[in-house]
Amino acid sequence: MSTDQLLRHALRHWHADAGWRAVQELQMRGSPALLATITAMCASPRARRRAVGLSVAGQLMHHADGECAMYAEEATQQLLLHGLADPHHDVVRAAVSGLGHRPHAASVQALLRLSTSGDSQMRWQVAVALGSYEEPEAIEGLIRLSSDPSNEVRDWATFGLGTLRDDDSPEIRAALRRNLSDTDQDVRGEALVGLARRGDDGIVETLITLLTPDCHVYELDAAEALADARLVAPLQALSKTAGPSSGNAYWQARLDEALEACVTQAVPVGIQQSNAS
Repeated sequence: MSTDQLLRHALRHWHADAGWRAVQELQMRGSPALLATITAMCASPRARRRAVGLSVAGQLMHHADGECAMYAEEATQQLLLHGLADPHHDVVRAAVSGLGHRPHAASVQALLRLSTSGDSQMRWQVAVALGSYEEPEAIEGLIRLSSDPSNEVRDWATFGLGTLRDDDSPEIRAALRRNLSDTDQDVRGEALVGLARRGDDGIVETLITLLTPDCHVYELDAAEALADARLVAPLQALSKTAGPSSGNAYWQARLDEALEACVTQAVPVGIQQSNAS
């Protein structure tokens, strides 16, 4: 389709998969002409045109030297920042989504205000976006969202705290430990991985009990990140047990890598150096 056809398709099928596929195609066609078009759309009196314009702006790319690169970062950031103050919900959500891909420090306070929205989808978008921000206030927002009533929001906020960021603090660890007992499997898994990445050996006993034949990749990723010699025996036992997960090639690969990391930690340094020589 031509750019004009894709724009019409995106507008006609907004809120449907077909519309989003058109937006994704447009996002890969960054050019001065398309930038001018979406800039005009963002100033339209019609909310749908503004929302589509911002959705394209949020991930506008172009091909340069055989690679895909961000296009017009500053110009699109300004469009997205302006969109945060839009009176229409869909437009604001498009702006929040875009600012997750093109973070700008000037948006942090607005994102934090939106993190208390009554709409769980808006809070989810904020949780996703804040994971890309380095500002300390973003951590505070993620900690708050990690106890959100919505499973999806808690999942992304916990992932943002535990995996997307390397920051470590008593507050971050407390939020991750709290979510070890969450009712949602993915939230528990992200909390476990986040604590393992911070070398929190307080989770070793918990992890040992979780390394069963039906365990998930979260537990294997946590074991690899922790690389604790105490995990060698349960991982070896797991590798000899045929369970429902053992037929999954990716799961098996993660098990092998976790075991290798823990075995390496268990071997005395002198022996490692001797073997290497």
